[in-house]
Amino acid sequence: MKTLKEHYSRPEVQREILDFCRGRWVALHYAYSGGNLSFKRYTNEGKPIKINGLEDLARVNNGALRSIYATANVYRRLQCVEDLYDYANIAYCTPTWDVDGDLSNWRETIRVAGEIVRFLGDQGVRRSVYIKWSGNGCHIHINEKSISGSLLEKYSPLDLAYAIVEYVNSRLSLDSTGILCGGKVTVENKIDLTRVFTCPLSLHRELDAVCVCMKAEDLEKFNPKWVNPQTFRHDPDWREFKDGEADGLAEKAYKAVGGYLFKPRKKRRKTKPLDEQILEWLQKE
Repeated sequence: MKTLKEHYSRPEVQREILDFCRGRWVALHYAYSGGNLSFKRYTNEGKPIKINGLEDLARVNNGALRSIYATANVYRRLQCVEDLYDYANIAYCTPTWDVDGDLSNWRETIRVAGEIVRFLGDQGVRRSVYIKWSGNGCHIHINEKSISGSLLEKYSPLDLAYAIVEYVNSRLSLDSTGILCGGKVTVENKIDLTRVFTCPLSLHRELDAVCVCMKAEDLEKFNPKWVNPQTFRHDPDWREFKDGEADGLAEKAYKAVGGYLFKPRKKRRKTKPLDEQILEWLQKE
């Protein structure tokens, strides 16, 4: 098996990670001797981690880098912690279903994912859908750019993404913690301000597996052999989208569900900025 550093130095891996992470808040899992994992979301200076170029990836790829994650939100700017919680700073948000199970029950997971994908197709959302298999389950994504700019001027991207996932779950009789296939599979709406999802071609934090993407037409062909880090099968067409394809579903969902429920309140600052507080805390460690 290639070393961790070798995996993240492969041009194909770097290209997929960069294209997914660009503009998103990144989180990292580092694996140290003894099997200890360290989860990191901020730089040593207390700023949000971001990967927008090869130099950023090289900076975090220290040989212990195990897994890379990024938010559903794509931000206009990512300079300080407060940017993460500025509702108006979200340019796009990727509608995402977390379909979780166990690798040994992968067929049940694929079956549930297929129901969601078919429903999206019935709503006219096809070209912009892709699926990532990550470890023990999969994430179903709608490319965030399939929601037109004109609709994003009317509604917040976070509101629309949250509403789409919630609406589909309700129409398929999946509540926010829907348990299916005799308890073997769960479906959750994890769209929020800070949630992160595994990046394409990232290694799993524990399993000897890589996160691979597939388009809807290949979902039923999936085989666990695809996630082998040495011989993985990955479709780079996860980037595909059709502008405005998700507009009809987004508007219907927003009218039925409403927006994201846990919006941050704007308050007059009485304390130091959050990034300064984090930096002071880090310096005390």
